[in-house]
Order: sequence, then C-alpha cells, then structure tokens
Amino acid sequence: MKIRYAIAGAAAAGAAAYLVARNRELIEFYWKLWGAQREADRFYATYPTLYKDLAYSADTPQRLDVYRPEGSGGCPVLFYVYGGSWNSGRKTLYAPAAQRLLPEGAVIVMPDYTTYPAAGYPRQTQEVAAALAWTLDHIHEYGGDPRKVVVVAQSAGAQVAGLALMDPQFLAAHPKRAGAGTHSPAEVRGFLGISGVYDIETQLAYQAEKGQSGQYVIDVIGGRQNIAAASPATFVGPDAVRTRLIHGDRDTTVPLRMSIEFYERLRAAGAQTEFILYPGAGHSSILFDALAHNPSRLITEILEFMHVATDGLRQNG
Repeated sequence: MKIRYAIAGAAAAGAAAYLVARNRELIEFYWKLWGAQREADRFYATYPTLYKDLAYSADTPQRLDVYRPEGSGGCPVLFYVYGGSWNSGRKTLYAPAAQRLLPEGAVIVMPDYTTYPAAGYPRQTQEVAAALAWTLDHIHEYGGDPRKVVVVAQSAGAQVAGLALMDPQFLAAHPKRAGAGTHSPAEVRGFLGISGVYDIETQLAYQAEKGQSGQYVIDVIGGRQNIAAASPATFVGPDAVRTRLIHGDRDTTVPLRMSIEFYERLRAAGAQTEFILYPGAGHSSILFDALAHNPSRLITEILEFMHVATDGLRQNG
C-alpha cells in the first residue's frame, strides 16, 4: 500500500513539474499581475492626492475616483471606462492603470456605472455621460484642464463610452456648470478604444458564426429594436471626436473586424482616426499585459495619444 501511494505521489509531483515547466511563461505572467494588483491596492490605500467616491449625478448612486499628480495643475485628463461584459467591473480594480499613468502628469478619472442586469442601454451610457459632464465641469478643482480631456475605454466599456461621444444626445442632457448651453462631444479631445464593441449587429453576427445565440447582448441593449441606437458606429460623422482604435488579432470575444470597420467608417466620414493592430494579442491580454508589465506598450500608446490629442493646448493658451 505504501509503495502504491509513493508511486502515485511521485507521479503527481512529476505531472505538476511538467505542467509548471510547460506553462512557466503563463504562470510568471499571472504572478506579475497578482503582484501588480497587490502593489496597486497599497497605492490606492495610501496615495495622498486620490479623491475617492465622488458623486457625479443625483440620478445614480455610482461614484468616481480622481487621481491627481502631486503638486500639479493644468494637467491633461484621462477619463477611463472599464469593460467587463456590461455585467462586472469596479473602478478600484483599475488602480494599477492609474498608477502607471500618473507619473506622466495626467489626472485620472475612473467612474463606476451600474452593471447589468440592474442596467443596460441606455442607462449605462447616461451614467458615463453624466460622469464625463461632471469631469468637464469640475476637473479644474483637481488639477486638470477641462480642455484636455481624453476618454479611454475597453471592451464593453468602449461601447458605453463610445456611444456617449458619438451620439450627442447623451452629453446634451447636461447643462454646463457655467450656464452657457449644454455639454457636447466637441469638448473632448480624443477617444481611445481598446478591443471595443462599436456595432451591435457585427457582434451578433460574429457570435452567430460561433454558434452562439447572442441573446445576452440583445437583453443588455433592451431588445433588437435598439441595435442601431446602441451602436456608436451608427452616429459617426465628420465631427466625430479624434479616435485611436486598438485591437488584437487573436481576439475571440470581440472580432477584429469590429475595430477595422469602425475605423473605416470614421475615415470615410472625414473624422480623424487611426487603427493599431496588436499581433498575437487576445481580448483581455492587451490590458492584462499593461497591468502586469511596466513599461507596457498599451500605457505608452495611451500617453502618446493623450499628448498628440492635447498638443498645442496650454494652461494659458
């Protein structure tokens, strides 16, 4: 009996060693990611100029966080909207991204929005638009320049935020604090979308190709009658905000053609746009890599786009 257990134990140990050796790179990646999250948790708890849980609208219990570079004013602003299949995510999970971006002198705004099934289209976009309007009205109080706001959003968050920027009705619902009219997408300097959903019809067609019903997406947007209205691509025009789109060619969640078609529609309309392909990248790995490694390509792309989009704007300009 003891011999049999010894043999079984040796076999298990051997199998474990084989799996570790074969998946060493993946294990190291997630170890780094875990370490980055632990470091970010400490950062979130101790960073001296982090303003937590600020109310941005009386119509929602959701809150936002503002990270301010220490001792800085008139900074560019990165307004970050996370993804999570419309049904998950929270702002505190993305503290590692803020930690990477702050050294470059950017004010970071991270809002929460109500997730599905408690909310879907249009409420999620209404909330993000309210958070963006609050940012445009108040960010000067936290060291940011309201003329230098750039929106960054990933996956489902890119649908939510992209719609707030492409369909003017969402920002127009919010009067400017100064009383001179209502807010508009023209106040935003740029939109950087990462692996985003920009056309619901394209997403449903892709899922059908994979033998999936797509009913979940239909439920999120409140029915097939909202397919066009919930799609940022529907509202593309020559005045669309400057856009940079990033997508990996191994994404099996949101098809690569989603970003390519959105880019082509923007370009055909005469809008400023560019598309960047990440070879070998999947849907979530682009973001995970940015959180696990420092420096990372994505963080570099975000910062470069922020500087390009706000070029020429100065505190007294």
